[in-house]
Amino acid sequence: MKIVRGNLSDPKFLSSKMEGCDAVFHSAAYVAVENINIPLMHEINVVGTKNICRAALDANIPKLIHFSSVHAFQQTPTDEPLDERRPLVRNKNAPPYDKSKAEAQHVIYNACNKGLNAVILHPTGIIGPYDFKPSRMGKVLLDIMKKKMLININAGFNWVDVRDVSNTAINCITAGKQGQHYIIPGQWATFKQISTIISNQLHFRTNYLTLPFWSAYLALPFAFMFSKLTGSRPSFSRGSLHALAEQCQKIPGTLARDEIGHQSRPLIETINDTITWFQKNAN
Repeated sequence: MKIVRGNLSDPKFLSSKMEGCDAVFHSAAYVAVENINIPLMHEINVVGTKNICRAALDANIPKLIHFSSVHAFQQTPTDEPLDERRPLVRNKNAPPYDKSKAEAQHVIYNACNKGLNAVILHPTGIIGPYDFKPSRMGKVLLDIMKKKMLININAGFNWVDVRDVSNTAINCITAGKQGQHYIIPGQWATFKQISTIISNQLHFRTNYLTLPFWSAYLALPFAFMFSKLTGSRPSFSRGSLHALAEQCQKIPGTLARDEIGHQSRPLIETINDTITWFQKNAN
């Protein structure tokens, strides 16, 4: 495997590196829920996607798989199942990341109308081993296993294994339909449930108290001050709390399972594998 450094703002460079490829997986994105550089987010997530599409068309790529997010969809009503019929985000007051992913999806649609064979994937919260950075989701697991998150809030998310997302993306090369978007879910679980799984694997207690969700907003100033003092990324922010507060718990993923063979392994397997990987590789 050859690693080549590139730039999403240079379509000619992108096209030259795509030549001869059977498929392109576009997963580059600016993901943030606080301290957001909105012009840069638009440049990467929207303009960058336009350049990827232009390059793929110029290079006659047989298939483009674009990674979007479940947050590209309008989350309300939250009590109804979220499927591909749900409209994309339209509210101008929606989080910048959500709006950028919805706008990028329209870019993909326009490219499909020009002949690009593209498929769009909407994963939920991705976790799993090989999380070198770590990601925001991985940081949550690390904080729990290192006893830095002894108090949880009464909230949760739909978590999907990165290996399952990867397998489904590969399936899209042959099975994904042009212009179709697929929601890629895993399993819903609260932070307390995740803490319990980690506790059982590590054989020590990782959670001592679960507070009501609204109390997290009261703690925001303290989380901000702590991150400034330590130079670390805050464990939560107003943006991340919004994502937890306004989301659908019922995400069946039927279309992805039926058309592109998406399968999600049990969450306990994902967390146990991730914790084992962190123990061997994280500082």
